[in-house]
Amino acid sequence: MSKSSQSISQEQQLGLRLNPQQVRFGRLLEMSAPEYEEEVARALDENPALEAVGAADDAQLHKDDEGRDFTESAEELQRADYGSDEEVPYYRQFPVNDIAFSARYEPAATDSGSAAFPPLESQLVQFDGMTPAEREAATYVIGNLDSNGYLTRSIEAIADDMAMGAGLDVSVRDVEHAWNYVRRLDPAGVGAVDLRDCLSLQIDRLMPSGTTMCAAEILRDYFDLFAKKHFDKIKEAMDYPEPIVDDAVRLIRSLNPKPGAQLETSGADDRMRHITPDFIIETDGAGNVSVALAGRVPELAIEETFALPGANEEAETFLRERRESAREFISMNQRRASTLMAVMEAIVRLQPAYFRSFDRQDLRPMVLRDIREATGLDLSVISRATASKYAMTPAGMVSLKSLFSESVSDSGDLSSHTVESRIRKLISGEDKSRPMSDEEIAVALQDDGLNVARRTVAKYRERMGFPVARLRKE
Repeated sequence: MSKSSQSISQEQQLGLRLNPQQVRFGRLLEMSAPEYEEEVARALDENPALEAVGAADDAQLHKDDEGRDFTESAEELQRADYGSDEEVPYYRQFPVNDIAFSARYEPAATDSGSAAFPPLESQLVQFDGMTPAEREAATYVIGNLDSNGYLTRSIEAIADDMAMGAGLDVSVRDVEHAWNYVRRLDPAGVGAVDLRDCLSLQIDRLMPSGTTMCAAEILRDYFDLFAKKHFDKIKEAMDYPEPIVDDAVRLIRSLNPKPGAQLETSGADDRMRHITPDFIIETDGAGNVSVALAGRVPELAIEETFALPGANEEAETFLRERRESAREFISMNQRRASTLMAVMEAIVRLQPAYFRSFDRQDLRPMVLRDIREATGLDLSVISRATASKYAMTPAGMVSLKSLFSESVSDSGDLSSHTVESRIRKLISGEDKSRPMSDEEIAVALQDDGLNVARRTVAKYRERMGFPVARLRKE
């Protein structure tokens, strides 16, 4: 007969659980300046108990010099720029929401990226054989090209987007035909799916010759060897004379790997490069540095009517809930501002030489732990406070993350920025017919007084995007 036994054991577990307020604060903290402004605007719209202090004064911006309200529409103000009605272009003669005008102008539904490639869409008129469905699909394909002019999405995915997103009845076959039309547009190489395809499209546009035929064969059959610069192996494997192979290699290397970059307008480039700063850093002649938040968020307060008692219990409950929600949001915003300022001021104190010269060579090693010791904040809070944050300085826009670097020496005074700068200078000035190996770079750094190991050189070289010496050889 078996006996059963029971036992009781006790164990202790340690865990960390964040409350909803902490989670929301963390989300607010890691927002960039534009994201934070949108969040504040959304909170003002959703919670009537929250108001922007001084927002009523903004009404003065909408009055003329005599204090009267502006009554002219945007279209009327634009038309006023012309000397007479005869000078007003046709498209300015109708409001943007005018039904009659809408019937005349029906823009094609395209991906938002299509604005970067206006010359491509205008070239579609040269293809008389395109069906309406193919023309719609071609416009959409152009809109899906990346900044290099490559099509990184599948034909099936684009067809699905057109059917579900834009409601267009276009088949996969139509999209494939449209894609082939796009691949015939200028500059040669747009519409390619990868680098090999891009270079092949450009070779196909050239006049047939022994060199172009050899180049096409290299791209088709020996592209991996070409990418690794094993030109001797290519010559051994091909039946072409060595001078022809050399000419073909030079031809391929002269092609444009990013044809789409030619088509980006300056306006599109400006939009891509536009960054809203989170901080304003200013210096005076004495070397003093001042820090200020750069956001355009108004001061928040509780709307006065929500401080009054409700007419009944249900109204009082509503007022109390909205009032508490507004008070909590205001507290989080104040805490966010004080946290960001504490982190930025600590960075300025830890990098005095850099904020006097704004030379990256003057950046000393600094990690998140240094900010924690200076502020007492948690590492996760500091990480969120520096993520996607930028400071406008007298030397231009600076990413906060770029100011951090680990030490690469036992003394702790040599930052990775300094090592990267010296490695970049050595590689830029090396003999391209005999590039420096990582060991040779390490020796050169040691001669300059920088005691850096070969594996450290390899680490930073790869991080900066420089290939090994063999692939840098010309």
